[in-house]
Amino acid sequence: MALRPPERGFFSIVRWSADATRDEARNIAVVLVDAEGQFGGVKTAPPSSLSQDLRQQGLLDAVLHGLARQFEQEDRPDLQRMRQISAGLSQSLYLTEPKATAVPDPDLTLQALYRAYVAPLPQPRRALTKSVVIDRVVQGLRRRGFQVKRAQYMGEFFFDALVETERTVIPFDVLSFAGNKKDWLPSERDAGHFLYGLERLGLPGRAVIQPPAAESGEPADITWTRVRRWFDEAHVPVFEPDEVADPNMPLRLGV
Repeated sequence: MALRPPERGFFSIVRWSADATRDEARNIAVVLVDAEGQFGGVKTAPPSSLSQDLRQQGLLDAVLHGLARQFEQEDRPDLQRMRQISAGLSQSLYLTEPKATAVPDPDLTLQALYRAYVAPLPQPRRALTKSVVIDRVVQGLRRRGFQVKRAQYMGEFFFDALVETERTVIPFDVLSFAGNKKDWLPSERDAGHFLYGLERLGLPGRAVIQPPAAESGEPADITWTRVRRWFDEAHVPVFEPDEVADPNMPLRLGV
């Protein structure tokens, strides 16, 4: 039996520069298409690996997630559409000129291109910072079918994530106490801002908290206990990241 010859595809790299006046762009995603829109997809780097600024993470996530959703539609982007997308991007966020590539399998090819051009350098163990936990929370919620906006203002209040349901919008606060820091006051301020925002906007909220690790120390335990008490007193349900990331675990967001 003769082997099926590889398809011909085209790939572009999504590049981003925090400062458009400086030539310091970095690869943040890879896009794969074919000429007719028969196959393709997008694979992106985690937003937490791209910037320390939560607002920049939210902006990049919105653009990249919007691009990825186009490949979930029946009318997939093709080579011409990819060039149109490129023309619509800004100077700080752009697509490289499409290059031809053999595609024996679209998913495997996309994975290989991501590893070659985009994937962050491997680390022995990635710290469970707030941004890393937000990555997991947003990805987990989207896998469950929720519409999620990352790092967005609602009114005058900034939230780590906003989940849109049929009845309302549910703000999420994401905290991590897994690090070994001396000063946990910013986490208390984060929780306080979140609870005040819920009260002013009259919205239901949810919190996702990474508990302290063995190496976190007593200050983390004290602040974690204090913040948990605040959420309990405000009747805000609290989840751990694993509960959100695992689609097989129940997650009741009904209000």
